Amino acid sequence: METNNNIEREIERSLETARGIIPINAPAQFTEKTMQRIKAVKEEPFISVSVLLKAAAVLILICLNAYTIKYVFESPAPQTPTVTATIDDLANDYTVADVNTDWLNNKITKSHE
Repeated sequence: METNNNIEREIERSLETARGIIPINAPAQFTEKTMQRIKAVKEEPFISVSVLLKAAAVLILICLNAYTIKYVFESPAPQTPTVTATIDDLANDYTVADVNTDWLNNKITKSHE
């Protein structure tokens, strides 16, 4: 363990600092006024309106969470629809009934002439 060689000088310096502290005199009746202020503060009762509101809010949140958990576990699993359509059905659904390909070959006839 290391020791400070100047320990006595440090102790003296600390004591001089402590001796330099000047006591302060409190104003007359300071302690009495302070104690009156402390007694004047109302002590809040154990069960107050704010405590009841907080308890009610917590109870409502717990009930909502319990209902949500119950609903999630009791709801039936979603059923996937069975697909019976084939590619031929898709092609038949999207084919044009009257196949007129004249517009593809720029064979548009003018009926105005």
